Formats: sequence, structure tokens, C-alpha cells
Amino acid sequence: MTKKPIDLLQQYWKHTSFREPQEAIIDAVLQRKDTFALLPTGGGKSICFQIPALLLPGTCLVISPLVALMQDQVNNLNALGIKAAAIVGGTSLTDIDAILDNCLYGEYKLLYLSPERLEQTWLLERIENLKISLIAVDEAHCISQWGNDFRPAYLKINQLRKLFSSVGIIALTGSANKRVIADICTNLELKDVALFTKSFYRDNLIYGVYQVENKEAIVERILQKNPFPTIIYVRSRKETQLLAQQLNQKNYKANFFHGGLNTFEKKKRLDDWMAEKTPIMVATNAFGMGIDKKNVRNVIHLQLPENLENYYQEAGRAGRDESKAFASLLLSPSEPKTVEDWCKENIFDKAFLKLVYRKLNNYLSIGLGEGYNTSYSFSFNQFCLHYKFPYTLTYNALQFLDRQAICRLTPNSNNKTQVQFVVSSSELLDYVYDNERQENVLLQIIRHYPGIHEYNTPINLAFISEQVHEPILFIQECLQTWHQENLCIFTPEEHDLELTFYEAWEEDKTIYRTFPFLEQQNKLKREQYEAIYFYAQNDDICKNKILLQYFDEKLEQNCGTCSTCLQRSKKKTTVSLTQIKELVLLHLQREEVASASELEIALNLSIQDILVVLQILVEQQQIKLNNKNQYSLI
Repeated sequence: MTKKPIDLLQQYWKHTSFREPQEAIIDAVLQRKDTFALLPTGGGKSICFQIPALLLPGTCLVISPLVALMQDQVNNLNALGIKAAAIVGGTSLTDIDAILDNCLYGEYKLLYLSPERLEQTWLLERIENLKISLIAVDEAHCISQWGNDFRPAYLKINQLRKLFSSVGIIALTGSANKRVIADICTNLELKDVALFTKSFYRDNLIYGVYQVENKEAIVERILQKNPFPTIIYVRSRKETQLLAQQLNQKNYKANFFHGGLNTFEKKKRLDDWMAEKTPIMVATNAFGMGIDKKNVRNVIHLQLPENLENYYQEAGRAGRDESKAFASLLLSPSEPKTVEDWCKENIFDKAFLKLVYRKLNNYLSIGLGEGYNTSYSFSFNQFCLHYKFPYTLTYNALQFLDRQAICRLTPNSNNKTQVQFVVSSSELLDYVYDNERQENVLLQIIRHYPGIHEYNTPINLAFISEQVHEPILFIQECLQTWHQENLCIFTPEEHDLELTFYEAWEEDKTIYRTFPFLEQQNKLKREQYEAIYFYAQNDDICKNKILLQYFDEKLEQNCGTCSTCLQRSKKKTTVSLTQIKELVLLHLQREEVASASELEIALNLSIQDILVVLQILVEQQQIKLNNKNQYSLI
């Protein structure tokens, strides 16, 4: 008997029913219709092409820009007993041959590719010989010049339409407005499109924007009120470590996550968070891709994200079980930056792009006509220091060149370092005899690098970390300590980035083709920041209304739960400044000290009124402010 989609859902994913509108999407795909699915975060996009792939004869070709997400989906499918493979940047020619042969003979039901691979003629010729059942384009907004993270390589996907004219295409995205949807359908040459959209409105998710003086104190208050799985987004890697450390010192179980961690550490931290051994994750936006944890109750942003698309995706990781959850954006009184200030720091012009590209080739000693298909490791910090380049703008420029397929930019996760022991093994063991953790590290290094006493030996910190189940940072601290005690010579690896060039250096001519895209990107980025700036600053319009309007959706009634709606309900009861002064003085008499944020919560009054009254009381010398931003009576 022929299996139905619901049978496969129950067999592999152990669900008894589809989410709306998954089943209708799957039916359209099985009817060989070109299909567009706009499913916001947590909507279950991947099942919409994975189930048809199992039911249709042949191999489903999946185009995705995110290597980590591709590998994650392949691993998950293989764990379910579904044969799938991915061809990514590091896949060898031998492995590619084997994968394509397996597809040819029906072994793999899904084959994942990055869009850049479609620029390789020989690979397209091999794919042309396969029995392709379906073409799935994930993160389809990348094909639109109006979409977030536009990638020109995505424009090559329409070649597949020419090669497989009778094969259906499904385009999927979690964020697109009407202009982006139209652009995607045109670029993919979709015909008689079956269009499915799910509302962006999440009635269980409570959005809040709060101006606060002490972000860490408010984070603690949120965690005390909702002691459940939480994601805290910050901007820098250093901030992730610092805040996680502060929370652990106060007996919260927290860990940190960012793109610079090796694969082993990322997996361990993710597993610990999923299992709720460390239910609080402090992370950069590198965390969250492909993660589907149902019971996240808090998503807290401590800085303004770059755009509403990113904010909606990240905030939407809360409350996927449809229970009440909170998405809180905490801003200091000096935030957010004005549109003009933000643009100066984050948007670069073609003159700066040309300068960075020219200096990069000089720095790596690449001659004219050279560089094609070559890889270089280098220190990004040293590069910026050498040419006095601003860090953020320079990294943005390198990322732009990556998206334009001029080069591939990857963090250097190999993280090898040079070590030579200058005393005997017995002396080393005597030094660490009362420290079991250091002893384990030492024994692993001696065991795996037998020549380490004779010469400077490159060692793989990620490998040692995996063997001893210790973080890389601890191993580096051990080596640094031994170096200071004259037990070894320790030379840490300074190269933190790797670049692979897809084109030879022909001075500025190499990047001429990217200039129109840069102009379009800069226009879009400014519009996006203006939108999220308005979301953060406006205190008159319901936050859900602002979000939905951005995605071309209309909410008739105010949500009644966001920070704006709650503040509006507070304002209905007017209180004079004199009354507020009396309430503040009474509270400080009772509690001795309190911050403005604590007074706002305790007195149930607007922060603006509280700050005005506090300023008056300070000027009247009735209260004073300490170095912890707390007020007390004089």
C-alpha cells in the first residue's frame, strides 16, 4: 500500500498531525506544482520538502546558503534512517564522486548543495544525469535583491529550471514581504505558484522594549520571575563570556556560545542547553540556527539587532510550545544609536571596499593575476591594526566579498598552536601531580605528540579538548602556566581567519561587478535599521502592529500585552509629579536604596516620570545617587 504523508510524519518524526499549513504545502508539492512557503520561525519548513522527497522517485535537490544548517539537517535525517548527503566547501572530489554515484543509483533521497556550487560547470553536468524529483530552495529570500542577506550566487538557481523543466520547485523562507516574494518568484521562474503564508502574529509571545539603567539587574529580575530555558543575545564574543561568568557567580546555570568555538564545544554547549544542564545560553547571533527547543520562555536582547528580520527570527525562538513567553529588548538611556551614527559605523562605500580588497591582496603578497583557488590564514586584528582600518566596517566588507563569491571567509577553527617541552616528562609529571585536570591534558599531549621534546610541534587544541573533555580555554591556560614556569615554549596560533579566493586579483576590476549590489545593499540596510530604530523608539504604537506592518500584515486590534500596550494602560491613571515624589520618598524610606528600574516596577509608573522626579529630588538634595545607580535618602 502506498504510504501517505501522515504515515511518514508518524513513522520518522513521531508526530500525529501536521501544523497548519504543512499538509496543504506537501500536497501541492506532490502534485508537481511550483510552491512558495512563507513560514515564520518555528513553522516547520524543512518537513515540507523532506516528506515529498521520501514519496517521490529520485533525489530531492536542496539549495541552502548555510553550511552548518545543511550539515545539521543531514545529520538529523541520517539519525532518523533517511539517507541524505551534503556537498559543502570542504567536500573532497573523491567524496563528491561517491555522493553523486549514490544519488544516481537511488541511495540518497536528499542532496544538499550551497548555491555557489551551481557555478561549477562540471558539477552541474553531473547533476544533470541524476533523477531529480524536486528542487527545494531554502532561505529563498537570499535570491531577492530586496531580501535580507542577498547572495548573487542564488541567481544561478534558475539554471536548474532549464535543466529540469518538468520538476517542481518549492521556495521556502521565514521572512519576506510582498516585494521580496514577487522578486523570488520572478528570479526562480516559478509558474502558477501555489502560495502559502502563515501569519507572523504570535499571540503567546509578549514583546517588550525597555529603557533601563542596569541591564544585568533587569536580566536577573527576568530570570527570577521566569526561571526557565533562556537565550540572551549580545553583540560580541567577549560579552557572551563575561555575562555567563557573572550569572554563574550568582548561582545561575549559564554557558556562552559564539562562532569562534570549535565544533566539539558548540555541540557540547548546545546539548547541555537542550538537556537543561545549563538552561541559560548567552550568545551572539551565531546561536539558534536550526534549533527547535519548544519550552524557551525568555529571549532577551541586550543590544538592538541590525534589522527586524533578524529580531523576529531570534525572538521567535521563545514559546514554540505555544505557552506564554517573553521577548525583551533592553536598551540603556543612550541607546539606540541614531540612524546617521549607525550608518557611519556599519555601512561602507565602494571606495572603502576597493581599499580593503587592494590592501588584503598586498598583505597576503598576492601578485596580479594570482590568488585564484588559493587559501590563506591570517590575523584579522593584525590586518586592521596594520592599515588602521575600523574593525566593524572591515569585517562587513570581507563578509560582502564572501557573499559576492569573490572569496570565502571562514573562522580558523583548526586552532593549532606550537609547543615544545624543555624539561623531561618526569619533571612535568612532578609539577602537575596534585592537579588531575592538568595531568590529563599533559598526558594526552605527550601521548599524541612523541617528538614534542625535540622540536616545536603543532598541536590541535580542538583534538586535545575532545580527548580530555575540557574547554580549549583551559588547555591554553595550562600551556601558558607551564610556559611561565619555564617547562615549555608555547606559541599560540594567531591566525583567526581563513580566506579562499574564488577569483584572481586583477586590481579593482575583479570587484567591479559587485558595486551595483553594494549600492543596493546599503540602501536596504539603511531602510532596515530605520525600521528597527522606529520599533525600539516608538512608544505609541503596539509592538505587534509595528512588526506585522513591516511584513505586510495588518493587526486590527492592539495586542494588549506588549510593553507599549501595558504602558498605555498605566497612563490612563494620571498621577501628578507631586504624588510621584511622595511615593518615591516613601519607597526609599522603606527600602533604603532603589534604582530607577526598581522604582518603575515597584510603583507601577512610567520610567519617564520616574526619571524626571528623581532628577528633581537630586537637585533639591533630598536624595543621592551611588556608584551602582541606586538612589537613597540624604
